Amino acid sequence: MKRIFLLLGLWGLTAFAHGQAGYELVLTTDFEGEVVTGSIDSLIHHIRRGRPARVGWQLDFDKDQQPDFDHWVDAEFITILGGHVFTQIETIFMQGPRVDIPQVEIYPIPDQWTAVIGTNGKLLNRFIREKEQKIQLKDSDGPEAEAIRKRVMEMVKVQTWKVATFWSIMK
Repeated sequence: MKRIFLLLGLWGLTAFAHGQAGYELVLTTDFEGEVVTGSIDSLIHHIRRGRPARVGWQLDFDKDQQPDFDHWVDAEFITILGGHVFTQIETIFMQGPRVDIPQVEIYPIPDQWTAVIGTNGKLLNRFIREKEQKIQLKDSDGPEAEAIRKRVMEMVKVQTWKVATFWSIMK
């Protein structure tokens, strides 16, 4: 059943990707990083020839086997490693979905988010929290300072999320 919902979503995304200003969908993976359509070798072939790429991904935060939302971004800093493709996502200001409206809101704070996403279905990400980083950099000692430093490190640590991915190449 999970595969059916994913494939229906992929069908819709494939139609979307083919309509993107001259981009062609060349690879899709599921939430386990398994290839659903296309091939990683084809993606690597196009990237090595300098063709611009875009990557999309789906998240399933509530673990109901259905994507909660999709994101797309230009793949600008690309690494080919061990038969996989990875791209670092440009840092963005924090935003959050309001599923009930639906609306994506941008938070009125200077905090940011960045990630590395790969054809292996993993999105390694972290938040960049300006206020806590300034606190962390202050010169102070004692138990309170140590507690703050630990909290900051927990907030900015890298998290790994499983994602379904979609890779398109400019025609």
